[in-house]
Amino acid sequence: MTQNEIENENIITLLDDDDNPIDFEIIEVLEIQGKRYAFLLPLNDEEDTSEEDEAVIFRIDPGEDGEEIFAYIEDDDEWEMVVDTYNDLLFDEE
Repeated sequence: MTQNEIENENIITLLDDDDNPIDFEIIEVLEIQGKRYAFLLPLNDEEDTSEEDEAVIFRIDPGEDGEEIFAYIEDDDEWEMVVDTYNDLLFDEE
């Protein structure tokens, strides 16, 4: 396995609401209360000079064919639980 293949293992491409592909780096996957959550960092184009993007969080749901479906977290309580758990892990590591 080459270094480029290793780096690409953490890169996924998702489609936005207009079916435009967006590349993300997977920075963390956590299991919380039996569900998996992915923390993704959007990868900017080299031409993009905007400020640093913030990570986005998706719940990873199982699809019918065993594929992983990245779903928006629409419940505020679920969102807060995931963010709080992630922040607790970050502060524990420091």
